[in-house]
Amino acid sequence: MSKLSDRDIRGIIRQWKRGRPVRDLADYHHVSRQRIYQIIAAYRQTGCYPYPQTPGRKPAQIPHETETLVLAAHDQYSLGPTHLEKKIEEVDGMHIPHNTIYRILLEHGRVEVCMKKRKQRKWVRYERDHAMSLWQGDWKMISLDGQNRWLIAFMDDSSRLITCYGVFDRPTTHFTMQILEQGFREYGTPLEILTDNGSQFVSARNPKTADHTFRKFLESHGIRHIRARVNHPQTNGKIERFFGEVERRAHRFGSVDAVVRWHNEIKPHSSLDYDEPAHAFWYRLPPERILGYAQRWMDAQE
Repeated sequence: MSKLSDRDIRGIIRQWKRGRPVRDLADYHHVSRQRIYQIIAAYRQTGCYPYPQTPGRKPAQIPHETETLVLAAHDQYSLGPTHLEKKIEEVDGMHIPHNTIYRILLEHGRVEVCMKKRKQRKWVRYERDHAMSLWQGDWKMISLDGQNRWLIAFMDDSSRLITCYGVFDRPTTHFTMQILEQGFREYGTPLEILTDNGSQFVSARNPKTADHTFRKFLESHGIRHIRARVNHPQTNGKIERFFGEVERRAHRFGSVDAVVRWHNEIKPHSSLDYDEPAHAFWYRLPPERILGYAQRWMDAQE
């Protein structure tokens, strides 16, 4: 069942006023009819939009006596909330949690905002708006039929589509370029490619400036190479998650090919509004790419 936002609730009230059936409103917003009736009843009673309340318990009201005691102790001892908690318990025999002391001192401007007590920043998803803007790729050792093999894969950052992949006995730059050539033939060349700082992609001596076969390969195709931050695997997190799927499902599905088909065509992805990567790839293409694919298809028919 979906969680309704303030905007959803305003829309429900407006559509209800225009005579839209409750059944249709419930189906459109993926909620029960009872929930729609609750919103309408609350609006009728108050005349205001019944926006969702902030989850969690509301802070308890601090007694005036407690507030007076804390402020007096702070004036006397000039201690922070944690130490003041111990001092008040020792001297006055009264336990006041340091979080409560912090709230009192903060309200009266006695302390500054503690960054650790601030709400955690909402999780932000970093992805490109359009397909073919960026591919991210990497090598991963996996166990197949009791043997350790090396899997190379590249994923479209926007749609999560696995554009090309291969399994080899060892990870090399030659095999990396070979797999990318396959991907280029099928999908064309992306604007940028993101990799880590492995020796298959960059020079071990001087990653920033030294010539490397892979770097020259990308330059010859007009592709910008982006290197992930050192010791920061989250930068390549999407392809790493795909590797985890391969490790969990390759034995069950019987092959890496089957896992890739499942990932691209069957598995709905929450970041794609529960669409499949193979579908999301096409509707996330920029217009100029769509025209290019149409021209390639027409040329292939001739």
